[in-house]
Amino acid sequence: MKILIILIILITCDIVFAQKPLKQYQTLTIDGQKCDIAIPPDSIKVQGNLILLPGWNFPKEDWCLKSSICKKALNQGYRLIMPEMGKSTYQSQNYPETRKDWLQYPTRKWFTGSLIPYLQKEYQILMENENNFLVGLSTGARGVLLLTLDLPSLFRGAAALSGDYDQTLIPHDGVMNGFYGPFKQFPDRWKYHDNVIYLMKFYQTPLYIGHGKLDKIIPYQQSEILFQHIKKIAPDLNVIYHLDEKAKHDYTYWDSEVNAILAFFKSLHK
Repeated sequence: MKILIILIILITCDIVFAQKPLKQYQTLTIDGQKCDIAIPPDSIKVQGNLILLPGWNFPKEDWCLKSSICKKALNQGYRLIMPEMGKSTYQSQNYPETRKDWLQYPTRKWFTGSLIPYLQKEYQILMENENNFLVGLSTGARGVLLLTLDLPSLFRGAAALSGDYDQTLIPHDGVMNGFYGPFKQFPDRWKYHDNVIYLMKFYQTPLYIGHGKLDKIIPYQQSEILFQHIKKIAPDLNVIYHLDEKAKHDYTYWDSEVNAILAFFKSLHK
């Protein structure tokens, strides 16, 4: 009878004890937000953790369905952590002017206050002594930079593809206006809140930057500016910038960067 009561409590509260191993592939619900977890086969030794950040309104499954990174990373021993971000811009907070239908999507505080602490406590993964890495595309690339700024001691390295890093350069962007309010009305938010270029003076994580020169969604100059800014403030930091002359804003390009990104991460292992 006591065993039955305990099982009912566990199922109702969606609690998993640390000693219970992760399944090969499962979806967790953490503070109301979904996150997929995948682990390498039993025959492959775990080497580290890789968080895959999706672009704006891209499903969390896209990285695995539309690129080779999941298969290759699992084969190299990475646990995969794939949060559902929806229409988030990886902002630190919402504002009175933020569109009400976008308030349901997670901010970065969900990462730092819910997702990462939960995985550390319940599964002892994403600990500071592990090989932890981040990779993101499009708006997810912006998330990569902001999270490594938030948690500089947690990640050994990161990769950002086709990202936007200075929202003041795109003042008419509908997504940014939807979160921060109009640029002319709230210039300080645009200049200082979640503005990667402004915050880069604190940056210290090895980084792989990639962009397609034919990108019509996010101009490649965003990555160019990011790279030049890092080299100016941290000239000795391990940073790679790859501009693909023929690439666009699509999974054909993002998949083409997978091997280089994984090789970069491997070089950073401890």
